[in-house]
Amino acid sequence: MKCQKCEKEFEERELQLSHDIPKYIGGTDSDGRHWLCKKCHDIYERILFSYLFSSLHIIQQLKLKEIAKKFALKYFKD
Repeated sequence: MKCQKCEKEFEERELQLSHDIPKYIGGTDSDGRHWLCKKCHDIYERILFSYLFSSLHIIQQLKLKEIAKKFALKYFKD
């Protein structure tokens, strides 16, 4: 099977079904999805998050950073 982004051939088990709008932010299958290799999927996720974050008002960005810091402290038990 081909990755729908880089168009390289992969075994089916090496591809991931990537939702155009990730499920963790409310996306569904009907919003669109693509078969991507791990590298392309990871790149898409990083670019999408960065794009979404940068579209927020500065106050919202600061609040998200605060929440992320609290989560990191709890997660890593620092």
